[in-house]
Amino acid sequence: MPLSRLLCRGLVLLLFAPALAQAADPAALRAELSSIYQQLLIDPSDRALNRRMIEIAVELKDYDAAIGAVERLIFYDPTNAALQLEAARYYLAIKSYAVASGYLSDARALPGLSAEQIAQISDLTGDAERGARGSPWSGFGQVGMRYQTNANIGSIQLGLNEPFPFEKPEADWNAFALGTLGLDAFVSRNVSVEGTLSGYYADQFKVDRLDLGFAEVVIGPRLSTDDGALSVRPYGLVQGILLGDAPYQAAYGGGATARWIFAPDWFVEPQFEYKQRDFYDTADYTEASNQTGQLYTYAVNFGGALSDNLGFLARAGYSNNDAITNYESYDQYFANLAFQIAFDALGKEGWVFSPFATVSKTDFKGIAPPETFAGFETIREETFWGIGANLEVPLRNSIALGLGIEYNRNEANLDRDDYDNFKVVIGPQGRF
Repeated sequence: MPLSRLLCRGLVLLLFAPALAQAADPAALRAELSSIYQQLLIDPSDRALNRRMIEIAVELKDYDAAIGAVERLIFYDPTNAALQLEAARYYLAIKSYAVASGYLSDARALPGLSAEQIAQISDLTGDAERGARGSPWSGFGQVGMRYQTNANIGSIQLGLNEPFPFEKPEADWNAFALGTLGLDAFVSRNVSVEGTLSGYYADQFKVDRLDLGFAEVVIGPRLSTDDGALSVRPYGLVQGILLGDAPYQAAYGGGATARWIFAPDWFVEPQFEYKQRDFYDTADYTEASNQTGQLYTYAVNFGGALSDNLGFLARAGYSNNDAITNYESYDQYFANLAFQIAFDALGKEGWVFSPFATVSKTDFKGIAPPETFAGFETIREETFWGIGANLEVPLRNSIALGLGIEYNRNEANLDRDDYDNFKVVIGPQGRF
């Protein structure tokens, strides 16, 4: 064999020898780990053997074995903060955040901690809390179709007290897509940042002037007590609406909530919200700008778990809409109630049935132009109510088929505002 070929082969062997040795190392390390384990059965307090076991286990990324050795050392030396921190690190490595937090809490209570150890406890506690919270992002989306018997909110019948003819109900379908992206980002033990980005678009099949687009951003910090029972959340918001594919409304504002979790899974939450709403005249809505003004909402949210599979959410409040025209200004009292029932059916888990109801009473503050023109002094008053239910049919993982029905009725003292509407919604939905 030529000398050059021999040299090449020798060079190849030299280059790959470390890799070959490393390939054999895990088996040798496993054998040594097994041998150490047998020796520790005889003397579990042997510090040197436990420390060697930890070194091998970490190199093999066998954190369960490393945890076992560290916990044996802690048993014989319970006031050693370094061991408590080491155990916490290994539990974090296997994503056992609650146990890691327990070791960090024990370490924090030990006397004589160094500044470096205090800093490490703080950093690792943050890692444990972030891990326990999971991803700060969540999301929901649905696409589908909606049928309405009265898509244009036309009046049921021509009334005797109406000076002009008005639009009759028109049934229509639309195709829609909606989505919400949620943020719940941990900042510190007492501070997090919460936000939502929501969007919706519906394309009507017949009544194109009702094509609707909506987008909203809400964001703000949540400031809470150490136990999380009390929290305050100030927030800001920006909102925009397209109607008939033309800019219809832009709004900005803010608000605040104060949540009290007074029992496990039960809370009460007062809320205040302010919006400056600017409406724009369009070819289809030539007097929309008369609605421009401020909307103030005062509400209380209340919810809880009645059982493992049954929860409810209630909301009641008052809104004051102060528009630039009196006949678009109003006082409104409202209440909503919804239940969520989880169950299993047809061999699948994760079915959710959610019935709901809503009611509101609205008193407007001025006489509208049609009544003024006709010499009437009737000021619009109306009572709105609705009932419905949604059903989530699980398909696979976090994908479900969403089904919904809803009936609304608006009873007004002006016949043109007297209407009802029945809706049916169907479409796949997903969440993460």
